[in-house]
Parts: sequence; C-alpha cells; structure tokens
Amino acid sequence: MVTQVTPPTKQKRAQGKKRPAWRDGDMMKVTEVLAKLEKHEAECNLRYKRIEEKLGEQKTSMKALDLKIWGLAILIIIAPMVHKFLS
Repeated sequence: MVTQVTPPTKQKRAQGKKRPAWRDGDMMKVTEVLAKLEKHEAECNLRYKRIEEKLGEQKTSMKALDLKIWGLAILIIIAPMVHKFLS
C-alpha cells in the first residue's frame, strides 16, 4: 500500500501586515529592537571614529614619505649635473 505525501504549501501574507522580529522562537518587542539598534549604531560610530583616526595618522606618514620621494627625485636629477660640473 502506497500513500502519497503532498509537500506543505506556503501561506501568503495579508497585504499591509509585517512579519514580527523573532529571537529564539519568541517575538521581540519594538523597544527591544530599538535598544539593540541603538547599541549597534553606537558601536558603529566608535568603529568609524577609530578608522578616521587611523586614516589621519596614515595621512601624516604619507606626507613624510612623499617628501622623501621628491627629495630622492631631485637628487637623482641633480647628481649628473654636479658630476659634470666637478669633472
């Protein structure tokens, strides 16, 4: 004897209704969601402040490297002229 099993069908949501936020099988309250969102935003703000600080530090070190490279370029250009002048 063979029985036929039909797969479950998806239920359509009614227009205008939103799905609730679920956490471990329990529905979260709006205040909990807002509290978590505010905490997440605060952490992101700290993270982005640290990123901006590090970029500022790297900017100063890049300026120093830029000056060194320009100095080497000038030295390379002037060295043959000085050699001709002294010879």
